[in-house]
Amino acid sequence: MEFWVGLYGMQSTRSCPRAGPWMYREVLCHAAAAEQLGYDGFALTEHHFWYDGYCPSLMPVLAALARATERITLLPLALLLPLRDPLRVAEEIAVVDRLAGGRLALGFGYGYRSEEFEGFEIDRRRRGARFAEQIAVLRAAFGGERFSHAGEFYRYHDATLAPRPWQRPHPPLWLAGGSQAATARRAGQLGLGYCAAGTGQSLDGVAALFAEYHAAADAAGVPASARRLGVAVDTLVARHPDELARVIEEDIVPVYAEQLVAFGFVREPDGTPVRELPRQHPIFRVLLDSFVIGTPEEVVARIRQFEALGCNVFMPRLVEANFRSAAILAHLRLFAEQVMPHFRAGRR
Repeated sequence: MEFWVGLYGMQSTRSCPRAGPWMYREVLCHAAAAEQLGYDGFALTEHHFWYDGYCPSLMPVLAALARATERITLLPLALLLPLRDPLRVAEEIAVVDRLAGGRLALGFGYGYRSEEFEGFEIDRRRRGARFAEQIAVLRAAFGGERFSHAGEFYRYHDATLAPRPWQRPHPPLWLAGGSQAATARRAGQLGLGYCAAGTGQSLDGVAALFAEYHAAADAAGVPASARRLGVAVDTLVARHPDELARVIEEDIVPVYAEQLVAFGFVREPDGTPVRELPRQHPIFRVLLDSFVIGTPEEVVARIRQFEALGCNVFMPRLVEANFRSAAILAHLRLFAEQVMPHFRAGRR
């Protein structure tokens, strides 16, 4: 099993305000530390038109990370493809993959925030069909020959991609999804890797998404060797229970209370958005039950459950719940030293 750490969005939240230049220096430092500690991948996340500075442009950051590291795989998870022109994205991918010496992987996402689609004047209801056409354009561009394309959303005549990516025909392609079965099916139909969101849903829910992926891949004739499965879950490792309780109260709850409300995920029975989220709200119990939390031994046991589902990549979201740099680095080290060796060759 591979371990990709993330997700870094370079955010200055109200519960943990930080200076913008410092956050972008921090991500370079943490990527280098993750590489030194033996992580396989380092992931960024994007959003647009957001009050906390959530990174809206991942390719420049990935280019900087490419020069600050030497081995680790670098990837967006997710690059919101429906908001972009696919041929332009192909050019950016080729350049960054060359800068990284073939270490780029591509985690795409549909996007879900109405404000982002409205801001770019794109029909959110058609994002699935748009995404499928974009993947077709990307594969044609990466094919190395001149191509033309006349689809519902995009038209190109006698186009070519130069330079081409370092990896041939292209870096690995993934679709990052939340808990929607349609997204898992789309990934299977298109022969992409699929990364489910484990946060907020049960192990059975993740298993059901993986089953949808495999069923769609079977129907599309995608060989088993071409399939890849991942899961991203908020993860917290601590040596003592009292440390777990402290971090949950000081870091996880305040950040989630802010983000869940700000993104409009929590609503009253009549549909109006919740403006304040009390600690006693039942959503916190749902979230905490889905997190991979505990001592190193407990965390290993939880990850084994995902491994049994056929998961190839586990992404411990060590950053989501804690924006303090020193604590993140300490957590990176603890997970790398106490958890990852159990899943390597010669496992404990």
